[in-house]
Amino acid sequence: MTAKSADGDQFVQENKDTLVRILKHGDDEFVRALALSALVRYGNEPMLHDVESEIERAKEEV
Repeated sequence: MTAKSADGDQFVQENKDTLVRILKHGDDEFVRALALSALVRYGNEPMLHDVESEIERAKEEV
């Protein structure tokens, strides 16, 4: 694991709730894409399932 990867892992672990909130409620598509990218790249498996569930729920609401 590289230092950059460790930094990304730590950032996502410390800011998971904020990143998910950005995905749910953000109105800037670029910022939402960055949040999703960070979660996918550095998140763990349960976190990815949570994100996937939120995406499915959002699809149903539209």
